[in-house]
Amino acid sequence: MLAILMLMATGTDAFSQRGQGMDRMGGMEQVCPNIPNLTEEQSQQITQLRTAHLKEMQSHRDQIDVNRAQYRALMRGDRADMNAINGNIDERTAIRNEMEKKQAAHHQAIRSLLTEEQRVWFDSAPRGFSRAGARPGQGMRQAAPYGGRGARGAGVMRNRPGFRRGF
Repeated sequence: MLAILMLMATGTDAFSQRGQGMDRMGGMEQVCPNIPNLTEEQSQQITQLRTAHLKEMQSHRDQIDVNRAQYRALMRGDRADMNAINGNIDERTAIRNEMEKKQAAHHQAIRSLLTEEQRVWFDSAPRGFSRAGARPGQGMRQAAPYGGRGARGAGVMRNRPGFRRGF
């Protein structure tokens, strides 16, 4: 029994480790260190940009978390106020819109630090939630008809660090 408990504890700990490329930036930590001929100065500047960007994105994610909690409360109320619900949805989409704009600006800020050769490599490097050695997009939840979980959607990404559950 003790051996089984030890194996379970070890397996759980190993499963909870963050997979490669699964950060909130969509694998940016995998791309930047592999840029060819990256100077120490460029690397430091990219690290500074990335740190500031991650802090800013965390602030936005916190706002979305609060917004989702408010949304759940509005949806579960005895009398649904559709104006409040729609306002909540609009607020969340505005936050996401701002996040996407900041991600694009961050990407361009990194590109501006690179040489022409490095930019070509950076632009062609895969992005997204792909794991090391996996095809881009592999492991993403597939849409199912009528809002169901789908064949693969039941547990593909749910227990992975960085995965944010919907509403």
